[in-house]
Amino acid sequence: MSTSQSIKVNDEINNITSRKKGSNKTKSKDGVTESTSDDIHLPVTEIHLKSHEWFGDFITKHEIPRKVFHSSIGFITLYLYTQGIDYRSVATPLIIAFVNIFILDLIRLRWSFFNKLYCRCVGALMRKKEIHTYNGVLWYLLGLIFSFSFFSKDVCLISLFLLSWSDTAASTFGRKYGHLTPKIARNKSLAGSLAAFTVGLLTCLVFYGYFVPHYNYLNKEGEIMWSPESSRLGLMNLSWLGGLVAALSEGIDIFNWDDNFTIPVLSSIFLHSVIYLFRK
Repeated sequence: MSTSQSIKVNDEINNITSRKKGSNKTKSKDGVTESTSDDIHLPVTEIHLKSHEWFGDFITKHEIPRKVFHSSIGFITLYLYTQGIDYRSVATPLIIAFVNIFILDLIRLRWSFFNKLYCRCVGALMRKKEIHTYNGVLWYLLGLIFSFSFFSKDVCLISLFLLSWSDTAASTFGRKYGHLTPKIARNKSLAGSLAAFTVGLLTCLVFYGYFVPHYNYLNKEGEIMWSPESSRLGLMNLSWLGGLVAALSEGIDIFNWDDNFTIPVLSSIFLHSVIYLFRK
């Protein structure tokens, strides 16, 4: 091989290598090149999510279907509360759902054909990184199982509402305005935490201020941990603390665990502790 041919071959190899390296990078709004961590670890034989290709940023960036589903769980739960559903019976179906989805994940992560079918059915609700890893729903269910197994009715419901609504608000505003505010943790911005705080405050204010007294006939004795008569905390003070709990549980990064798990767990523990400490 001549010297000129060798140079051409080397140039082609370098171009291919640089294209592969560059494919894992995107430019931010400030023009700074950043790595797209969601796609770096995906294998070469990536399964394409057709819904992501059809709707583009509507799903991949803004995650609208995922957020709608995420938020709807809070509204469905609130409706079930007004119908007098026994909250202590919720843990069992959550455990059954967790076991079923875990088994499905075990199968699909070891059987590519089934994985393709699975992703085709529920791909609109998935992130790209979940194609070859366990579904985030497992962490969601695990966190709720913990809350509904160990805490009072109002505490576990608030923890679910914070997971459903505060987390969605934090993600939405964090993605939109996070670049304008400081980061307070890995992938957590001040904008997202403020959104979580606001939604958490309003959630506690409306739930304890309207739904609990309005549907009090559905609550059995001892199921509701906080009441104006039993606590030194007023409704507004409790709501402010609820907002703080939402912001902290959403913003704290513990061992890189999924926030679908940490939000209900931490918010349940924090809220229970606060209400207990200020009991009369």
